[in-house]
Amino acid sequence: MKRVFVRELRPYSVAGIAKLMETDTGDALRVVERLLADGVMRYRTGNAPDGTDLPEEDTTGTDELYQFNWVGLAMAEDWMFVCHPKYLRADGLTEEDIDRRMRLILRVLRRQTSTTRISQMTEEGLRTSDKLPVMLRLLDLFDEYGEYSNYELTYEVNGSGVIDWNCTVNGHLPLLSNGKPVYTELETRKTRRNETDLIMRLHRAVLTECSRLLAESGVGEMLGLPEVWLSDEEIDDLGDDEALAWRIERERGVQFVTWKQDVLDAMALYLLDRKTSVKLEEVQSLGTSSFYHVWETACKVAFGDLLDKRLRQLPLSLSDGWDDRRGQTLLGIIPRPKWERSYDGGYAACGDVDTLIPDAVAFYDGAEGKAFCIYDAKYYVPSDTGKMKGQPGVESVTKQFLYQSAYREFILDHGFSSVVNAFLVPGDVDAPHKMARVSFPGVLTEEEPPFSNHVDMWMLPAEVVYDAYLRGEKLNGGTLAMIDGVA
Repeated sequence: MKRVFVRELRPYSVAGIAKLMETDTGDALRVVERLLADGVMRYRTGNAPDGTDLPEEDTTGTDELYQFNWVGLAMAEDWMFVCHPKYLRADGLTEEDIDRRMRLILRVLRRQTSTTRISQMTEEGLRTSDKLPVMLRLLDLFDEYGEYSNYELTYEVNGSGVIDWNCTVNGHLPLLSNGKPVYTELETRKTRRNETDLIMRLHRAVLTECSRLLAESGVGEMLGLPEVWLSDEEIDDLGDDEALAWRIERERGVQFVTWKQDVLDAMALYLLDRKTSVKLEEVQSLGTSSFYHVWETACKVAFGDLLDKRLRQLPLSLSDGWDDRRGQTLLGIIPRPKWERSYDGGYAACGDVDTLIPDAVAFYDGAEGKAFCIYDAKYYVPSDTGKMKGQPGVESVTKQFLYQSAYREFILDHGFSSVVNAFLVPGDVDAPHKMARVSFPGVLTEEEPPFSNHVDMWMLPAEVVYDAYLRGEKLNGGTLAMIDGVA
Protein backbone atom coordinates (compact mmCIF):
# COMPACT_ATOMS: atom_id res chain seq x y z
CA MET A 1 0.00 0.00 0.00
CA LYS A 2 1.50 3.31 -1.12
CA ARG A 3 1.68 6.18 1.35
CA VAL A 4 0.52 9.61 0.22
CA PHE A 5 1.43 12.53 2.48
CA VAL A 6 -1.07 15.41 2.51
CA ARG A 7 -1.63 18.48 4.69
CA GLU A 8 -4.85 19.24 6.53
CA LEU A 9 -6.94 21.95 4.80
CA ARG A 10 -4.44 22.61 2.04
CA PRO A 11 -6.27 23.02 -1.29
CA TYR A 12 -5.62 20.28 -3.84
CA SER A 13 -6.73 19.81 -7.40
CA VAL A 14 -7.51 16.35 -8.75
CA ALA A 15 -4.42 16.63 -10.92
CA GLY A 16 -2.34 17.50 -7.87
CA ILE A 17 -3.69 14.52 -5.94
CA ALA A 18 -3.07 12.23 -8.93
CA LYS A 19 0.55 13.40 -9.01
CA LEU A 20 0.98 12.56 -5.32
CA MET A 21 -0.67 9.17 -5.87
CA GLU A 22 1.49 8.55 -8.95
CA THR A 23 -1.55 7.56 -10.97
CA ASP A 24 -3.90 9.04 -13.56
CA THR A 25 -6.66 11.56 -12.84
CA GLY A 26 -9.36 8.93 -13.30
CA ASP A 27 -8.06 6.86 -10.38
CA ALA A 28 -7.54 10.00 -8.32
CA LEU A 29 -11.07 11.29 -8.94
CA ARG A 30 -12.57 7.91 -7.98
CA VAL A 31 -10.63 7.90 -4.69
CA VAL A 32 -11.49 11.55 -4.02
CA GLU A 33 -15.19 10.78 -4.40
CA ARG A 34 -14.92 7.98 -1.83
CA LEU A 35 -12.99 10.16 0.59
CA LEU A 36 -15.62 12.88 0.18
CA ALA A 37 -18.39 10.39 0.98
CA ASP A 38 -16.50 9.22 4.08
CA GLY A 39 -15.96 12.75 5.42
CA VAL A 40 -12.19 12.67 5.07
CA MET A 41 -12.27 15.31 2.30
CA ARG A 42 -14.51 18.22 1.43
CA TYR A 43 -14.89 20.79 -1.30
CA ARG A 44 -12.81 23.89 -0.71
CA THR A 45 -14.99 26.89 -0.10
CA GLY A 46 -13.72 30.43 0.53
CA ASN A 47 -10.69 31.33 2.56
CA ALA A 48 -9.87 29.63 5.81
CA PRO A 49 -10.21 32.05 8.75
CA ASP A 50 -7.22 30.70 10.67
CA GLY A 51 -4.38 31.11 8.26
CA THR A 52 -4.58 27.70 6.64
CA ASP A 53 -5.38 28.80 3.12
CA LEU A 54 -1.83 28.47 1.85
CA PRO A 55 -1.79 26.84 -1.59
CA GLU A 56 1.41 25.01 -2.38
CA GLU A 57 0.61 23.96 -5.93
CA ASP A 58 -0.33 25.75 -9.10
CA THR A 59 -4.11 25.81 -9.14
CA THR A 60 -4.47 28.33 -11.97
CA GLY A 61 -7.49 27.51 -14.09
CA THR A 62 -8.63 24.72 -11.78
CA ASP A 63 -12.39 24.45 -11.59
CA GLU A 64 -12.59 22.46 -8.35
CA LEU A 65 -10.33 22.25 -5.34
CA TYR A 66 -10.55 19.87 -2.43
CA GLN A 67 -9.28 19.81 1.15
CA PHE A 68 -8.50 17.02 3.54
CA ASN A 69 -10.74 17.86 6.47
CA TRP A 70 -8.87 15.28 8.49
CA VAL A 71 -5.83 14.51 10.63
CA GLY A 72 -4.75 10.87 10.75
CA LEU A 73 -4.81 7.94 8.32
CA ALA A 74 -7.29 7.18 5.56
CA MET A 75 -6.96 4.11 3.35
CA ALA A 76 -8.71 3.80 0.02
CA GLU A 77 -7.93 1.06 -2.48
CA ASP A 78 -4.14 0.76 -2.70
CA TRP A 79 -3.32 4.13 -1.13
CA MET A 80 -2.82 5.18 2.47
CA PHE A 81 -3.27 8.93 2.92
CA VAL A 82 -1.24 10.28 5.81
CA CYS A 83 -2.96 13.56 6.70
CA HIS A 84 -0.72 15.70 8.87
CA PRO A 85 -1.89 18.74 10.90
CA LYS A 86 -1.99 22.15 9.28
CA TYR A 87 0.80 23.57 11.48
CA LEU A 88 3.32 21.17 9.88
CA ARG A 89 4.60 23.03 6.83
CA ALA A 90 5.70 20.87 3.94
CA ASP A 91 8.59 23.17 3.10
CA GLY A 92 11.74 22.08 4.85
CA LEU A 93 10.28 18.74 5.94
CA THR A 94 10.94 15.44 4.25
CA GLU A 95 8.48 12.58 4.17
CA GLU A 96 10.65 10.90 6.80
CA ASP A 97 10.30 13.99 9.03
CA ILE A 98 6.52 14.02 8.67
CA ASP A 99 6.38 10.25 9.18
CA ARG A 100 8.23 10.56 12.49
CA ARG A 101 5.99 13.36 13.75
CA MET A 102 2.86 11.53 12.64
CA ARG A 103 3.77 8.43 14.65
CA LEU A 104 3.44 10.47 17.85
CA ILE A 105 0.27 12.21 16.65
CA LEU A 106 -1.30 8.85 15.80
CA ARG A 107 -0.58 7.61 19.33
CA VAL A 108 -2.46 10.64 20.64
CA LEU A 109 -5.32 10.06 18.21
CA ARG A 110 -5.57 6.41 19.24
CA ARG A 111 -5.73 7.46 22.89
CA GLN A 112 -8.47 10.06 22.35
CA THR A 113 -10.65 8.67 19.58
CA SER A 114 -10.59 4.87 19.73
CA THR A 115 -12.55 4.24 22.93
CA THR A 116 -15.07 7.00 22.25
CA ARG A 117 -15.75 5.86 18.70
CA ILE A 118 -16.17 2.20 19.65
CA SER A 119 -18.52 3.17 22.46
CA GLN A 120 -20.65 5.24 20.08
CA MET A 121 -20.75 2.48 17.49
CA THR A 122 -21.84 -0.06 20.13
CA GLU A 123 -24.51 2.12 21.70
CA GLU A 124 -25.98 3.14 18.36
CA GLY A 125 -25.85 -0.33 16.87
CA LEU A 126 -24.00 0.93 13.84
CA ARG A 127 -23.08 -1.41 11.02
CA THR A 128 -19.93 0.00 9.57
CA SER A 129 -17.26 -1.11 7.17
CA ASP A 130 -14.69 1.04 8.95
CA LYS A 131 -12.96 -1.70 10.90
CA LEU A 132 -9.70 0.10 11.60
CA PRO A 133 -10.67 1.66 14.96
CA VAL A 134 -12.28 -1.64 15.99
CA MET A 135 -9.13 -3.61 15.17
CA LEU A 136 -6.93 -1.17 17.05
CA ARG A 137 -9.24 -1.24 20.04
CA LEU A 138 -9.04 -5.04 20.17
CA LEU A 139 -5.24 -4.91 20.07
CA ASP A 140 -5.14 -2.20 22.75
CA LEU A 141 -7.34 -4.26 25.07
CA PHE A 142 -5.16 -7.32 24.49
CA ASP A 143 -2.04 -5.30 25.26
CA GLU A 144 -3.57 -4.11 28.54
CA TYR A 145 -5.46 -7.19 29.76
CA GLY A 146 -4.26 -10.17 27.77
CA GLU A 147 -6.37 -12.99 26.32
CA TYR A 148 -10.06 -13.39 26.97
CA SER A 149 -10.42 -16.56 28.98
CA ASN A 150 -13.00 -18.42 31.03
CA TYR A 151 -12.30 -20.72 33.93
CA GLU A 152 -13.97 -23.93 34.98
CA LEU A 153 -14.16 -25.80 38.29
CA THR A 154 -12.80 -29.35 38.11
CA TYR A 155 -12.87 -32.12 40.71
CA GLU A 156 -10.27 -34.83 41.23
CA VAL A 157 -9.75 -37.61 43.79
CA ASN A 158 -6.62 -36.94 45.83
CA GLY A 159 -5.60 -34.15 43.49
CA SER A 160 -3.45 -31.09 44.22
CA GLY A 161 -6.38 -28.73 44.63
CA VAL A 162 -8.33 -27.64 47.71
CA ILE A 163 -10.16 -30.42 49.59
CA ASP A 164 -13.94 -30.21 49.23
CA TRP A 165 -15.09 -31.80 52.46
CA ASN A 166 -18.80 -31.77 51.57
CA CYS A 167 -18.16 -33.83 48.43
CA THR A 168 -15.71 -36.05 50.28
CA VAL A 169 -18.12 -36.86 53.14
CA ASN A 170 -21.09 -37.36 50.80
CA GLY A 171 -19.24 -39.44 48.22
CA HIS A 172 -16.77 -41.62 50.09
CA LEU A 173 -16.85 -44.09 52.99
CA PRO A 174 -14.27 -43.54 55.71
CA LEU A 175 -12.19 -46.04 57.61
CA LEU A 176 -12.45 -46.06 61.38
CA SER A 177 -9.24 -45.55 63.29
CA ASN A 178 -9.45 -45.40 67.09
CA GLY A 179 -13.13 -44.66 66.75
CA LYS A 180 -12.56 -41.73 64.38
CA PRO A 181 -13.34 -41.61 60.62
CA VAL A 182 -10.34 -41.47 58.31
CA TYR A 183 -10.85 -40.68 54.62
CA THR A 184 -8.35 -42.25 52.27
CA GLU A 185 -9.98 -40.74 49.19
CA LEU A 186 -10.38 -36.97 49.20
CA GLU A 187 -12.36 -34.93 46.65
CA THR A 188 -10.30 -31.92 45.59
CA ARG A 189 -11.33 -28.98 43.44
CA LYS A 190 -9.25 -26.75 41.22
CA THR A 191 -10.03 -23.78 39.01
CA ARG A 192 -8.32 -23.87 35.62
CA ARG A 193 -8.57 -22.08 32.32
CA ASN A 194 -10.87 -23.76 29.83
CA GLU A 195 -8.63 -24.19 26.79
CA THR A 196 -11.53 -25.36 24.63
CA ASP A 197 -13.71 -22.32 25.34
CA LEU A 198 -15.07 -21.01 22.02
CA ILE A 199 -14.93 -17.32 22.97
CA MET A 200 -11.27 -17.60 23.94
CA ARG A 201 -10.43 -19.37 20.68
CA LEU A 202 -12.40 -16.75 18.75
CA HIS A 203 -10.56 -13.95 20.53
CA ARG A 204 -7.22 -15.49 19.57
CA ALA A 205 -8.29 -15.92 15.93
CA VAL A 206 -9.65 -12.36 15.70
CA LEU A 207 -6.49 -10.84 17.18
CA THR A 208 -4.30 -12.84 14.82
CA GLU A 209 -6.36 -11.80 11.79
CA CYS A 210 -6.38 -8.13 12.86
CA SER A 211 -2.61 -8.13 13.32
CA ARG A 212 -2.07 -9.75 9.92
CA LEU A 213 -4.37 -7.31 8.10
CA LEU A 214 -2.73 -4.28 9.75
CA ALA A 215 0.70 -5.58 8.83
CA GLU A 216 -0.32 -6.19 5.21
CA SER A 217 -1.80 -2.69 4.89
CA GLY A 218 1.23 -0.94 6.34
CA VAL A 219 -0.73 0.46 9.28
CA GLY A 220 1.07 -1.81 11.71
CA GLU A 221 4.44 -0.38 10.71
CA MET A 222 3.08 3.19 10.76
CA LEU A 223 1.75 2.76 14.29
CA GLY A 224 4.67 0.72 15.54
CA LEU A 225 2.46 -2.26 16.39
CA PRO A 226 4.08 -5.58 17.31
CA GLU A 227 2.85 -8.62 15.41
CA VAL A 228 0.38 -10.76 17.36
CA TRP A 229 0.21 -14.43 16.42
CA LEU A 230 -1.93 -16.41 18.86
CA SER A 231 -3.76 -18.97 16.76
CA ASP A 232 -3.51 -21.14 13.66
CA GLU A 233 -7.32 -21.31 13.55
CA GLU A 234 -9.21 -19.16 11.09
CA ILE A 235 -12.35 -17.37 12.21
CA ASP A 236 -14.35 -19.28 9.60
CA ASP A 237 -13.16 -22.57 11.16
CA LEU A 238 -15.06 -21.68 14.35
CA GLY A 239 -18.41 -21.00 12.68
CA ASP A 240 -20.14 -18.56 10.40
CA ASP A 241 -20.33 -14.91 11.42
CA GLU A 242 -23.99 -15.05 12.47
CA ALA A 243 -23.46 -18.09 14.72
CA LEU A 244 -20.39 -16.52 16.28
CA ALA A 245 -22.23 -13.25 16.85
CA TRP A 246 -24.97 -15.21 18.65
CA ARG A 247 -22.39 -16.87 20.91
CA ILE A 248 -20.86 -13.49 21.69
CA GLU A 249 -24.30 -12.10 22.59
CA ARG A 250 -24.91 -15.04 24.95
CA GLU A 251 -21.52 -14.53 26.58
CA ARG A 252 -22.19 -10.79 26.89
CA GLY A 253 -25.36 -11.50 28.87
CA VAL A 254 -23.47 -13.36 31.62
CA GLN A 255 -20.26 -11.34 31.65
CA PHE A 256 -19.89 -8.58 34.24
CA VAL A 257 -16.17 -7.77 34.00
CA THR A 258 -15.88 -4.39 32.27
CA TRP A 259 -12.84 -5.06 30.09
CA LYS A 260 -14.27 -8.40 28.97
CA GLN A 261 -17.51 -6.65 28.02
CA ASP A 262 -15.42 -4.21 25.96
CA VAL A 263 -13.68 -7.11 24.20
CA LEU A 264 -16.99 -8.80 23.39
CA ASP A 265 -18.47 -5.53 22.06
CA ALA A 266 -15.43 -4.93 19.83
CA MET A 267 -15.45 -8.51 18.52
CA ALA A 268 -19.17 -8.24 17.72
CA LEU A 269 -18.51 -5.07 15.72
CA TYR A 270 -15.60 -6.68 13.93
CA LEU A 271 -17.68 -9.66 12.84
CA LEU A 272 -20.42 -7.44 11.38
CA ASP A 273 -19.98 -7.53 7.63
CA ARG A 274 -16.44 -8.87 8.11
CA LYS A 275 -16.26 -10.40 4.67
CA THR A 276 -17.12 -7.11 3.01
CA SER A 277 -14.50 -5.10 4.86
CA VAL A 278 -11.97 -5.58 2.06
CA LYS A 279 -14.13 -4.11 -0.67
CA LEU A 280 -12.20 -1.64 -2.77
CA GLU A 281 -14.88 1.04 -2.51
CA GLU A 282 -14.65 1.23 1.25
CA VAL A 283 -12.48 3.67 3.21
CA GLN A 284 -10.68 2.66 6.38
CA SER A 285 -9.66 5.53 8.63
CA LEU A 286 -8.10 6.48 11.93
CA GLY A 287 -8.22 10.12 12.90
CA THR A 288 -10.54 13.05 13.34
CA SER A 289 -12.00 16.03 11.51
CA SER A 290 -11.95 17.92 14.84
CA PHE A 291 -8.28 18.00 15.68
CA TYR A 292 -8.82 21.18 17.67
CA HIS A 293 -10.43 19.01 20.34
CA VAL A 294 -7.34 16.78 20.43
CA TRP A 295 -5.12 19.82 20.95
CA GLU A 296 -7.38 21.18 23.72
CA THR A 297 -7.38 17.87 25.58
CA ALA A 298 -3.61 17.50 25.32
CA CYS A 299 -3.10 21.05 26.65
CA LYS A 300 -5.43 20.45 29.61
CA VAL A 301 -3.28 17.51 30.72
CA ALA A 302 0.08 19.15 29.94
CA PHE A 303 -0.77 22.30 31.92
CA GLY A 304 -2.42 20.55 34.85
CA ASP A 305 -5.98 21.81 34.41
CA LEU A 306 -7.82 22.28 37.73
CA LEU A 307 -11.28 23.26 36.47
CA ASP A 308 -12.95 20.02 37.56
CA LYS A 309 -11.24 19.97 40.96
CA ARG A 310 -13.32 20.81 44.02
CA LEU A 311 -12.05 23.76 46.03
CA ARG A 312 -11.05 21.48 48.91
CA GLN A 313 -8.80 19.56 46.48
CA LEU A 314 -6.91 22.61 45.21
CA PRO A 315 -3.22 23.07 46.11
CA LEU A 316 -3.93 26.02 48.42
CA SER A 317 -5.56 26.79 51.76
CA LEU A 318 -9.03 28.22 51.36
CA SER A 319 -9.41 31.69 52.82
CA ASP A 320 -12.19 32.78 55.15
CA GLY A 321 -15.50 33.02 53.35
CA TRP A 322 -14.78 30.14 50.97
CA ASP A 323 -14.93 27.23 53.37
CA ASP A 324 -18.69 26.78 52.91
CA ARG A 325 -18.07 26.46 49.14
CA ARG A 326 -15.33 23.86 49.41
CA GLY A 327 -17.54 21.26 47.67
CA GLN A 328 -17.86 23.36 44.50
CA THR A 329 -15.50 22.97 41.55
CA LEU A 330 -13.26 25.72 40.25
CA LEU A 331 -15.50 25.80 37.19
CA GLY A 332 -18.65 25.86 39.31
CA ILE A 333 -17.78 29.10 41.10
CA ILE A 334 -17.95 31.14 37.87
CA PRO A 335 -21.07 33.38 38.08
CA ARG A 336 -23.89 32.79 35.62
CA PRO A 337 -25.87 35.30 33.56
CA LYS A 338 -29.20 36.12 35.17
CA TRP A 339 -32.21 36.11 32.83
CA GLU A 340 -35.58 37.44 33.97
CA ARG A 341 -38.88 37.46 32.09
CA SER A 342 -41.33 40.32 32.25
CA TYR A 343 -44.12 39.15 34.51
CA ASP A 344 -47.09 40.91 36.11
CA GLY A 345 -45.50 44.34 36.06
CA GLY A 346 -42.15 43.06 37.24
CA TYR A 347 -39.62 40.34 36.48
CA ALA A 348 -39.44 36.62 37.27
CA ALA A 349 -36.25 34.55 37.34
CA CYS A 350 -35.83 32.05 34.49
CA GLY A 351 -33.42 29.66 36.19
CA ASP A 352 -29.76 28.88 35.56
CA VAL A 353 -28.23 29.22 32.10
CA ASP A 354 -24.83 28.33 30.66
CA THR A 355 -21.87 30.42 31.68
CA LEU A 356 -18.24 30.99 30.73
CA ILE A 357 -16.08 27.87 30.40
CA PRO A 358 -12.29 28.34 30.07
CA ASP A 359 -10.23 25.64 28.41
CA ALA A 360 -7.89 25.26 31.37
CA VAL A 361 -7.08 26.96 34.67
CA ALA A 362 -3.95 26.14 36.67
CA PHE A 363 -1.79 27.52 39.49
CA TYR A 364 1.94 28.05 39.26
CA ASP A 365 4.33 28.70 42.15
CA GLY A 366 7.28 30.76 40.95
CA ALA A 367 9.96 32.97 42.36
CA GLU A 368 7.61 35.95 42.24
CA GLY A 369 4.75 34.15 44.01
CA LYS A 370 1.68 32.18 43.00
CA ALA A 371 0.23 32.81 39.52
CA PHE A 372 -3.38 32.20 38.51
CA CYS A 373 -3.12 30.90 34.95
CA ILE A 374 -5.95 30.98 32.41
CA TYR A 375 -5.18 29.10 29.20
CA ASP A 376 -7.11 28.89 25.94
CA ALA A 377 -5.87 26.19 23.55
CA LYS A 378 -6.28 27.45 19.98
CA TYR A 379 -5.76 25.19 17.00
CA TYR A 380 -4.73 28.09 14.80
CA VAL A 381 -1.76 28.82 12.56
CA PRO A 382 -1.06 32.55 13.06
CA SER A 383 1.35 34.44 10.84
CA ASP A 384 4.89 34.83 12.17
CA THR A 385 5.67 38.22 10.63
CA GLY A 386 3.97 41.36 9.35
CA LYS A 387 0.26 41.99 9.78
CA MET A 388 -1.47 39.57 12.11
CA LYS A 389 -3.31 36.82 10.25
CA GLY A 390 -4.90 33.67 11.55
CA GLN A 391 -4.96 34.91 15.13
CA PRO A 392 -7.85 34.42 17.61
CA GLY A 393 -10.73 36.79 16.92
CA VAL A 394 -12.17 39.57 19.06
CA GLU A 395 -14.67 37.19 20.69
CA SER A 396 -11.86 34.94 21.93
CA VAL A 397 -9.92 37.96 23.20
CA THR A 398 -12.85 39.39 25.16
CA LYS A 399 -13.62 35.96 26.63
CA GLN A 400 -10.12 35.71 28.09
CA PHE A 401 -10.57 39.00 29.91
CA LEU A 402 -14.02 37.92 31.08
CA TYR A 403 -12.52 34.71 32.54
CA GLN A 404 -10.16 36.87 34.56
CA SER A 405 -13.05 39.01 35.76
CA ALA A 406 -15.11 35.93 36.67
CA TYR A 407 -12.37 34.76 39.06
CA ARG A 408 -11.65 38.23 40.47
CA GLU A 409 -12.94 37.55 43.99
CA PHE A 410 -11.20 34.17 44.23
CA ILE A 411 -7.89 35.62 43.00
CA LEU A 412 -7.91 38.52 45.46
CA ASP A 413 -9.06 36.46 48.45
CA HIS A 414 -6.28 33.90 47.98
CA GLY A 415 -3.41 36.30 47.45
CA PHE A 416 -2.31 35.43 43.92
CA SER A 417 0.59 37.63 42.89
CA SER A 418 -0.24 37.63 39.17
CA VAL A 419 -2.70 36.49 36.54
CA VAL A 420 -1.37 34.79 33.41
CA ASN A 421 -3.71 34.95 30.40
CA ALA A 422 -2.52 33.04 27.36
CA PHE A 423 -3.53 31.58 24.01
CA LEU A 424 -1.73 28.29 23.26
CA VAL A 425 -1.18 27.36 19.60
CA PRO A 426 0.70 24.30 18.30
CA GLY A 427 3.87 24.57 16.27
CA ASP A 428 6.71 22.51 14.88
CA VAL A 429 9.25 24.26 17.12
CA ASP A 430 11.87 23.16 19.64
CA ALA A 431 10.84 25.47 22.50
CA PRO A 432 7.92 27.73 23.51
CA HIS A 433 7.89 30.95 21.54
CA LYS A 434 5.89 34.05 22.45
CA MET A 435 4.41 35.20 19.15
CA ALA A 436 2.44 38.26 20.23
CA ARG A 437 0.16 39.71 22.85
CA VAL A 438 -3.17 41.49 22.61
CA SER A 439 -4.94 44.13 24.72
CA PHE A 440 -8.21 46.01 24.26
CA PRO A 441 -7.59 49.65 25.21
CA GLY A 442 -10.55 52.01 25.17
CA VAL A 443 -13.01 49.16 25.56
CA LEU A 444 -11.82 47.24 28.61
CA THR A 445 -10.90 49.15 31.76
CA GLU A 446 -7.24 48.95 32.63
CA GLU A 447 -6.61 46.64 35.57
CA GLU A 448 -4.28 46.97 38.52
CA PRO A 449 -1.98 44.13 39.60
CA PRO A 450 -2.32 41.20 40.09
CA PHE A 451 -4.62 41.29 37.04
CA SER A 452 -3.33 41.32 33.48
CA ASN A 453 -4.10 43.87 30.78
CA HIS A 454 -3.05 41.65 27.90
CA VAL A 455 -3.31 38.11 26.61
CA ASP A 456 -0.11 36.46 25.44
CA MET A 457 -0.06 34.15 22.43
CA TRP A 458 2.45 31.32 22.73
CA MET A 459 3.47 28.85 20.08
CA LEU A 460 4.24 25.58 21.85
CA PRO A 461 6.32 22.61 20.67
CA ALA A 462 3.43 20.31 19.84
CA GLU A 463 5.50 17.16 20.28
CA VAL A 464 6.42 18.13 23.85
CA VAL A 465 2.74 18.72 24.69
CA TYR A 466 1.69 15.39 23.12
CA ASP A 467 4.42 13.52 25.00
CA ALA A 468 3.27 15.02 28.32
CA TYR A 469 -0.31 14.09 27.50
CA LEU A 470 0.58 10.48 26.72
CA ARG A 471 2.52 10.24 29.99
CA GLY A 472 -0.36 11.87 31.88
CA GLU A 473 2.01 14.42 33.36
CA LYS A 474 2.42 18.20 33.41
CA LEU A 475 5.09 19.94 31.41
CA ASN A 476 8.39 20.42 33.20
CA GLY A 477 8.76 23.39 35.52
CA GLY A 478 11.12 25.28 33.22
CA THR A 479 8.62 25.28 30.36
CA LEU A 480 5.78 26.37 32.63
CA ALA A 481 7.92 29.10 34.17
CA MET A 482 8.75 30.47 30.73
CA ILE A 483 5.10 30.63 29.66
CA ASP A 484 3.77 31.87 32.98
CA GLY A 485 6.42 34.54 33.22
CA VAL A 486 7.01 33.99 36.90
CA ALA A 487 10.39 32.24 36.88
